[in-house]
Amino acid sequence: MKVTWEEMDQYNLKPGQRDYCAHLLIPLMKCQRDNAPFAGHMCDTERNAWDKCEYEDYIMRIKEFERERRLLMRKQRKEAMAAA
Repeated sequence: MKVTWEEMDQYNLKPGQRDYCAHLLIPLMKCQRDNAPFAGHMCDTERNAWDKCEYEDYIMRIKEFERERRLLMRKQRKEAMAAA
């Protein structure tokens, strides 16, 4: 994590927001607060950076899950071959 727990507490991040991309969410929240009525258009770069980080983190988690699943299936297959 690139953001400390104290910084996350300072910006009142919810538990679901305290992930690997919290360091990009904080500037997005600042931008939205500073440009309140027009935040949708003014904060595009921050939003895109945060969305990209969330997407890449999601893809990485899926890849790790699939790898672990394949390794478990391989282990079970080897154990079945050894037992036979």
